[in-house]
Amino acid sequence: MMLLEKREKELECIYSISDLFDMHIPLKSLLRGIVNRIPSACSCSEVAAARITLDDEIYQTTNYEDTPWKMSVEITVHGKVRGYLKLVYLKEHPVQDVGPFLKEEKKLMDAIVSRLGKVLERRSVEDALLDSEKRYRVIFESSPLGIFIDKNGIITHCNRSFLKIFGLPREDIIGAEITDFVNDEKLEKVLFRSDQEIMPYYETEYSVRIAGKPVYLRSYYVPHRSSKTTLEGGVCLIADITKSKQSEDALQQQKELLTSTFNALQDLIVVVDRELNVVTSNWKSEKFITPEEREFHPHCYECFMHRDEPCDPCHVKEVFSTGNVTETEYTSPVDGKTREYRVFPVLGKNNDIVMAVEHIRDITERKSTETALQKSTEELARAYEELQSLDKLKDEFLSNLRHELNTPLTTIRGYSELLQEGMFGQLNPEQENAINKVVNKSKRLHSLLDSLLFASTSQGGRVKYNFEKIMLSDSVLSAMGEMSEHAKEKSISLNFNLPTDAILTKADADYLPRVFVNLVENAIKFTPREGTINLSAFRENGNLHAIVEDDGIGIAEHDLPDLFQKFHQIDSSSTRNYGGNGLGLYISKVIIEDHGGKIWIESEEGVGTKVHVTLPAIDQ
Repeated sequence: MMLLEKREKELECIYSISDLFDMHIPLKSLLRGIVNRIPSACSCSEVAAARITLDDEIYQTTNYEDTPWKMSVEITVHGKVRGYLKLVYLKEHPVQDVGPFLKEEKKLMDAIVSRLGKVLERRSVEDALLDSEKRYRVIFESSPLGIFIDKNGIITHCNRSFLKIFGLPREDIIGAEITDFVNDEKLEKVLFRSDQEIMPYYETEYSVRIAGKPVYLRSYYVPHRSSKTTLEGGVCLIADITKSKQSEDALQQQKELLTSTFNALQDLIVVVDRELNVVTSNWKSEKFITPEEREFHPHCYECFMHRDEPCDPCHVKEVFSTGNVTETEYTSPVDGKTREYRVFPVLGKNNDIVMAVEHIRDITERKSTETALQKSTEELARAYEELQSLDKLKDEFLSNLRHELNTPLTTIRGYSELLQEGMFGQLNPEQENAINKVVNKSKRLHSLLDSLLFASTSQGGRVKYNFEKIMLSDSVLSAMGEMSEHAKEKSISLNFNLPTDAILTKADADYLPRVFVNLVENAIKFTPREGTINLSAFRENGNLHAIVEDDGIGIAEHDLPDLFQKFHQIDSSSTRNYGGNGLGLYISKVIIEDHGGKIWIESEEGVGTKVHVTLPAIDQ
């Protein structure tokens, strides 16, 4: 009875697991069902537990734990071990035929694992077939392989690509003839030829209008025959190549444009290979090689250098060896022309130099111009040196002239001033008037000599200043005092407005007063009798700002830009009426700018003139 009860448990376990196999349930559910049913077939089912490990996935009963009382069976699929079935007792169990288990229980486990392996093998094959079918459908639907046709040229299958090209539903295409979609008479002959003339492959391109638009298609036809005498059908691939055709046309246009541009270049362009053979060229301005000779890809040194062998060193070989751009010039002994050669490397896919492009330009005329220009430059350099020598002689002459004139002028001025002061006796009014004129004219002549010498030395920046801290008011008052007698002669009022506090600047105590003497002298010169001259100074934005203002004849606006040029006179009438040498404003500008300042003029014709001077201010 115990044996019968044991066999009954085993049969119930086998039947329940067989039901799971026949139900085609998912694999995970199948394995969980097997695990939960196996313990019931054991002798001591109340303390039995099971586990299945398959492809690193574990399925086990809720009470499973590893114990010493166990039995394990391999799960083999297609000859490969993919897992294990393990049966354990949770409590100590006496030793039986197979560990703590009976032989019958071992046979039952082997039978279950064997059946499970076959089920897994079948499901693996089914999954592979399903995957293959899915892949086939995906490939067919997404590929340009458009249709299958039978031996009569009737379409039996088509994919989305074909539907998209023609814009038709599937039901309008299946059952239609292939010739309704392929505009090619030759294909009809291919489809209905005799068995001996069946082509292994046929390809054609043609244009059609679909939905009113021109479309360019390419068709491939591969016939299928079951025997040498029977045509069973075929596969037809129809692809829309409109875009690629347009790209080819655009590329061809670009190629033609590039060729036209290449041939239109006035310079000679040559493509050379590593053996120095001419691969291609526009052959511009090259008459020493015939069109027939060009077809044989002659050497570049033969065509353009007119040599029997390469130059040493060869500028083209240097490009191939170094990868650097090279330049050289060469005068041909054949035609006497000088040409400039520039060679550029052409890199291949592996970044190696496969070709060289040589740019050749006729520079004969340019070289001639450069030679003439070089000769002119040398002549100008010599002329410049001569001018420098003349300028030096001029400076020396002016310096000597000033020295030679100063000696008698100093004597004349000295004795004149002694006579003026009555050192040699009392003068009558006529004598006093005459001696006054002599003294004034000698002073003006001395000032003129100083101005000429300054204009000469300042041009080369050779004026030497002795900068020191001085008060601006001292320079202004010195100028006012020196020019007061001159102002009195014309009954001109000299007014000045200077700040009470000291305003200081870094300046030369001899040269800076000369600026204000020149400005006041100009103001007196161009101010009518009984006029007014105002001289003011103030501090402004870290600078000293002085203004000499008169109510004289004024200056026209178009004459203002040229006033500070050396020896400049507004017009000849001014020279005759007012005198002057045109150096006063020039000298003033040089001195002020050498002191780091600025000078400018504001004037209105018939109203008057303002001369502005700014200098850097310093603290006490």
